[in-house]
Amino acid sequence: MLVRYTPNHLLLWFDSSEAAVIDLDAQDSKLRELITEIRRARSKQRKLKTLLEKYENEYGSQAEKRVLEIIAEDTKNVWADIAEKREKNDIQGILDTLWSSFEQIGGEFTVERTEDSAQIHCTKCPMADMYLKIGKPELGLIFHCSTDPHIVAGFNPKMKFRITKRLMNGDSCCDHYYNLR
Repeated sequence: MLVRYTPNHLLLWFDSSEAAVIDLDAQDSKLRELITEIRRARSKQRKLKTLLEKYENEYGSQAEKRVLEIIAEDTKNVWADIAEKREKNDIQGILDTLWSSFEQIGGEFTVERTEDSAQIHCTKCPMADMYLKIGKPELGLIFHCSTDPHIVAGFNPKMKFRITKRLMNGDSCCDHYYNLR
């Protein structure tokens, strides 16, 4: 098989008489739609499982890099817009915006604050619960946990972020740390 890339197409020649053209823009658009559907289905077990199976069957691990790029780009843009609308995009701002809404959907966590930092210990995450329940934590890391640093980058590019533990990985908590100096 011979493969050739053009700016928006992938051309595959199987032999001298047969060729296939794959429209990369159309594929990217379909992938973006599926990512959105998966992220919205996070609390609907049957639908989420069906969408994740569709992702695995139609794209598989070869799409992981592109999925992560799309999620990073979209997350940064959304959180930059959120930051523009807020009075402050400091540590308290991310706690009020991100963590207050997370608590409303069933997240449980503690916060240790200093003047310029916050250490979160999240002990219950509805997304981790769902992905672990359906046996797909590796996809939960991609479709949900991967947003964490990009939220911060969009909300305040000067804010530092670190996480070393994740419920999705089977750890006892997620340990989100934010610092702004």
